[in-house]
This record gives sequence, structure tokens and C-alpha cells, in this order.
Amino acid sequence: RATKDNQIDVDLALEGPAWKISRKQGVIKLKNNGDFFIANEGRRPIYIDGRPVLGGNKWKLNNNSVVEVSP
Repeated sequence: RATKDNQIDVDLALEGPAWKISRKQGVIKLKNNGDFFIANEGRRPIYIDGRPVLGGNKWKLNNNSVVEVSP
């Protein structure tokens, strides 16, 4: 969800009850070695290929990983 001070890269508003998703649920970063990681910065889990990544944890993303954000 966007705010007046923060733009978003992926708008989940059309996907259902987005108001339940943290404004900064997950952050995807590219490491120097070319690997992508997602960090869950929200309270609800993010699912990567069906596996839960709990708040405060990060997970390496593979080619064709499926990322699910549950409201």
C-alpha cells in the first residue's frame, strides 16, 4: 500500500483485502553475487514455493520462485 511519502513497486490492492498486508511486508534485494533474497518485514508469513517465511526472516529466491503474500 502506498502512502503520500512512499511509492510502491507492486500494488496488491486488486488482489483482495490488501489493507491486511503490511505497508512494507517484504523487500527483495539483489546481492553482489547475483542472488535474490526476500526479507519478510511484516507480521504475516510470506510463502515462497509453498514454504512459510516468518516475519524477521529472509529466504533466497530461485529462478521461477512463486511468492505468495497472504492477507
